[in-house]
Amino acid sequence: MRQGRGPAFHKRIKRQMGKALFDYRMIDPGDRILVAVSGGKDSLSLLHLLKGHLSRAPVDYTLIPAHVDLGTCRSKVDLLSDYFQGEGFLFRMVETRIGYEICGAQNLPESCCFHCSRIRRKLLFETARELGCRKVAFGHHMDDMIETCLMNMFFAGNISTMMPRQELFKGDLVLIRPLAYCREEWIREYARQHGLPVREEACQEGGPGSRRRRIKNLLAQLDKENPGLKTRLFHSLKNVRMEYMPRAFHDGNEPSPCVKGPHVQ
Repeated sequence: MRQGRGPAFHKRIKRQMGKALFDYRMIDPGDRILVAVSGGKDSLSLLHLLKGHLSRAPVDYTLIPAHVDLGTCRSKVDLLSDYFQGEGFLFRMVETRIGYEICGAQNLPESCCFHCSRIRRKLLFETARELGCRKVAFGHHMDDMIETCLMNMFFAGNISTMMPRQELFKGDLVLIRPLAYCREEWIREYARQHGLPVREEACQEGGPGSRRRRIKNLLAQLDKENPGLKTRLFHSLKNVRMEYMPRAFHDGNEPSPCVKGPHVQ
């Protein structure tokens, strides 16, 4: 569904991002924030929104966009470099050959997507440390969080999802997801209205037959039949009634901790 084009639409998406920033104390005065930019609508919209928020925010912070080049699309690297320069950002391009090395590998224990994501994240963390950035911002949104929860339930046997704010390495590095309260359809329209140079990664792992794509299509159909379903699912992530969740008993007295298994990030 096409979102409204007027001031109300822009006010809503900015308000929801601002609420997430406040609720999870994502930004502190003087923060240097590495913004992970893949070239897709989500990460470019996040960078654009955070830059706009900087002019209104009560705290000062520095944004440093970073892109991990998979080595498969030079034109996207050039496009992003031109955009970052035009917007006045100091930025970092991390050159790799991940696209060739991972997709050409045989007998991987997990999917190409899993390995690619893990390597890119590791490189982003290393880049953040090198540039003195304690925060790393990702463009994951509400739909991503819902989809990840369902994927973990369906395929990994646990209930978990992405966190809006997550401390790693004993707090030395903090991941933030400022778009956690924003719907994907809002972000798609925001990127379109602002003419952002979106160039999605052509990845077969995220194609029509992928697990995430199937979950996304299922949610879209259910949300169409039950308006507001995605929003209710998202709120349920913060409203878990543990007293009504089944747990195993060891000795008949105290419930054991929930069994932890592999999960999708």
